[in-house]
Amino acid sequence: MLGACILPPLVGVGMCSGIIHLLKNHELFRVNVLAAQPETGKLRHGRGGEHGAEVRPALPANAEFSPVRPAPVTPGADKAALRRAEEAAKAKMMPAVPKAEKKDPEMAVAKKTENPVQPKTIVVQAPVWRPIVDPIADHWTRLMPRTDALPQAYQAVLNDDAQHLARLIAMGISPHEKTLGGDTPLCAAVRMGRADCVYVLALSGVDMNQPAHEKQPPIALASLRRNAPVLKALLEFGADPNTRFNTPVAKQVIDRCTIKDLRNAMESDRGITPLICCAARGDVEGAVTLMRAGARPGMGTTRYHRYPINFAATQGYLFLMRVLLGRDPDSEPDILVTVDLSSQRAWVTKQGRIINHTMVSTGREGYGTPAGRYVITDKHTSHVSTLYHVNMPWFMRLNCSAIGLHSGYVTGQPASHGCIRLPYEKAKEFFTQVRVGDEVEIVY
Repeated sequence: MLGACILPPLVGVGMCSGIIHLLKNHELFRVNVLAAQPETGKLRHGRGGEHGAEVRPALPANAEFSPVRPAPVTPGADKAALRRAEEAAKAKMMPAVPKAEKKDPEMAVAKKTENPVQPKTIVVQAPVWRPIVDPIADHWTRLMPRTDALPQAYQAVLNDDAQHLARLIAMGISPHEKTLGGDTPLCAAVRMGRADCVYVLALSGVDMNQPAHEKQPPIALASLRRNAPVLKALLEFGADPNTRFNTPVAKQVIDRCTIKDLRNAMESDRGITPLICCAARGDVEGAVTLMRAGARPGMGTTRYHRYPINFAATQGYLFLMRVLLGRDPDSEPDILVTVDLSSQRAWVTKQGRIINHTMVSTGREGYGTPAGRYVITDKHTSHVSTLYHVNMPWFMRLNCSAIGLHSGYVTGQPASHGCIRLPYEKAKEFFTQVRVGDEVEIVY
């Protein structure tokens, strides 16, 4: 009962003390001491009060508490205050404008001399290429990607742009620079058949015999591709037409050959020449270009001693065989020897007219004479067979093979080991009437 009587008054006293404390801190009941003493009302440096109020001297205990009345508020004061606040904010945002001063000409010249005006950098944009309207030759290089790993001259060769390559060389770009893999612009141009680029590189002074990563001279690489203008460009600027392939031949070079006979020679033989490559591939134009530049048909491989005519005969290239034997490539044969296996007869025609004929004996059963078209590759007045060790006078070999026409015993029936036997006098006449390079046709 006693606690119930004492507790409510104490709660009431506490609440009254809190209300008085709040009223004292309210701005309506502060004394304007700063108006009378401006220096006393300055904020002290350090920690402020709990509510951030200004510090003022304490009033005596017996002083009367007189509340400060607020100034009367005029109508529209809030709007005016907002307007002034907006104008002040705008003034802070705008840069300060310096006051206009009188300009002194001498001072202006001095200032210009002290602080020279830096020239402005003018950025020129590349013209945009318009399809169909603009020529592609003037702008295509802008569209091509540039690879820092490749020399600029090498890129021009890849793009087959001889004019751009010439401009680069004129600007000082080196045509001798190799790629990271060791390839040269010249070998790349040869490998891809860029004859114009080969001419530009040759005029710039590159070594026409410098090999690339294949370790083969450029003219050897050119002989593996049917492109006579590239061969001609190399030969005109000092390439040796009798250059031999370096041994061993890299696999990537061998893989470019589609002729089995040539592939086998690259793998097992040595000393292959560009003329041998053209003969094995049937490249008449390339062979003629090499021979006119000084390539020797009698220069064969160094291991098995095979010659260009042997490679051409293996593939049956009659016209190329005639060229390698010294015939004019622009002329047509006027002599033709025909052998009829059925009638066992042979005759010689000149310009379509028969000038000689005779009875023959061809290969018997098991040694039959193969039909086909051949070229007389060599002639011997006295020849001894290396297989049967018998004399074969007036021997005329066919396609560098083991068979030919020669003097022998004639029965009018197949009786030889594959050769075509003629009577002695007729064999001598045939020998004088035909030349090396003339064709022989064996028919049934």
